Amino acid sequence: MIFFLTFVAQLLNTSDKIMKLKFTCLAWCLLMTLAVQAQTEHQITVTENIAYRTDVGPSTVLDLAQPQFGPQQNRPAILIIHGGGWSAGSKNDAVYRALMVDYAMKGYVVCNMNYRLIQEAEPPACLEDVRCAIRWMKANAQKLGIDPNRIGTYGHSAGGHLSLMAGVAADSKAFNDDADPWKGFDCSVACTIGGAAVTELGRPGIPWGDKKEYWPIGYIGKSKTPFLVLQGGEDPVVKPNLTEDWVKKMQQAGASVDYVKVHGQHGVAYDQALEFTRPAMDAFYARYLKHDDPSVSFEQMKVVEYGGTGRHKAIAVREKSLPDFVVYRPLRIRGKLPVLVFCNGGCMDTSIGYENMLSDIASHGYMVVAIGEMQMFAQHDKDQHTPSTMVKKALDWISQQADDPAAPYYNKIDVDKIAAAGHSCGGAQVLANAADARLKTYIILNAGMGKMTMADASPKSLKNLHAPILYLVGGTTDVAWKNAQMDYDAIKKNPVVLADNTQSGHGGTYEQPNGGANSRMVRAWLDWQLKDKQDNKRIFLEDDLTDYDNFTIKHKNFK
Repeated sequence: MIFFLTFVAQLLNTSDKIMKLKFTCLAWCLLMTLAVQAQTEHQITVTENIAYRTDVGPSTVLDLAQPQFGPQQNRPAILIIHGGGWSAGSKNDAVYRALMVDYAMKGYVVCNMNYRLIQEAEPPACLEDVRCAIRWMKANAQKLGIDPNRIGTYGHSAGGHLSLMAGVAADSKAFNDDADPWKGFDCSVACTIGGAAVTELGRPGIPWGDKKEYWPIGYIGKSKTPFLVLQGGEDPVVKPNLTEDWVKKMQQAGASVDYVKVHGQHGVAYDQALEFTRPAMDAFYARYLKHDDPSVSFEQMKVVEYGGTGRHKAIAVREKSLPDFVVYRPLRIRGKLPVLVFCNGGCMDTSIGYENMLSDIASHGYMVVAIGEMQMFAQHDKDQHTPSTMVKKALDWISQQADDPAAPYYNKIDVDKIAAAGHSCGGAQVLANAADARLKTYIILNAGMGKMTMADASPKSLKNLHAPILYLVGGTTDVAWKNAQMDYDAIKKNPVVLADNTQSGHGGTYEQPNGGANSRMVRAWLDWQLKDKQDNKRIFLEDDLTDYDNFTIKHKNFK
């Protein structure tokens, strides 16, 4: 394997002086680069300390990493903006150096910038420098080999603030752009990522802290720029409630904002929780900067309740090949997974009300394919009804993924172990597809046909059952309780269990942490039916409800 990492100092308007890296930074970059190099045989060139403006002092320089493989024109580009409370930090930080090299190895042209810190020049100087760096990239796009319409940004902490501002305030008149040497070019970007990003200062006594034009919170509205915000749930510096307030307000205004919240403090997306945040970043950049990138199968990612209680931390993703669904799955898939197809209450096109349960099930070694596009936060005013044919669409996708050697889930799905579950109207959608031979078990949550017809299902649908079925209801206050009892009585040959959580009502426990008791009951059934955990028979056939307060069980037709 041939490897080189070339540092040159003359490019565009740079000086001839070659700067030496600190050993720790160089070692970090080399290790990161070699790890990728071993897989790709790709080479990059790094050029240091290019002045993107010369009118304000020595701080306004950046490093440039350029791939030396593939096409040398019209590449997507990323601008990295360091953190440090606007008063410290540098592009020479090992984390940012490694990030620069990593994304260059993935085919991006990457600029890693310094800007004027507040002791050198009061804000908005740092904001103006970021705008200038973006304009510099566009002004020199041909020489750099980049597509000026495919530039994205990334920043952490204070850099996250500056990154988000590049997206929300590109058209703002609050900055002194007349002094910008590249003012003839616009400073809009194709997408922005903010890790632990400051959306509003939240601290009194800072002279520029109350100037809303310097903060993302001052630009609530529909933005053409898509955003990805990465947040630590225990961050003591950038409080999650402030971040989520901005995200929700932007989404309500019609902006495209993805949000990934994970366990961690202020280092999330910097040196913490990278196993979650880097895949989210990769997918986000692939979606908006590399529209045809085949190396990333999903477009959006979400972490629900920090990945569930199981040993396989789970994520929720929106697959490019299945945009009308959410796939809940382990972050790292080992072996072939049993699959659960899930249909929502009201036959609606969102699983957000069930994501606690579905993510937790996935964390115990399942893939869940749930009807409805991903929602970062509930937006029920946009919910729509879905047809029962969505179940077949999910099953066909599962089969295609299992059969196609080029598919991302090839050899990762067990097509002999597929279940379908649905809540309320979603339960009827499951029964409407009961004849599908690919289904090995059914779970009907707070639903039953009784004598009614709904979602293409009727009492006649019970005759199509060919595998064990679990009904789970919520006591006599559950509007589906009577119908479920009628279904149970009507099923003559098929193995059937009726579990009654007598205190939970029609809504069940699905929105409780990890889906509550109903989720644990569903998982116990799946473990028995799809993972052959025979010990779980005691729950359903021997009424061993030690771990299930308020439940009663009855069963029939088991041999």
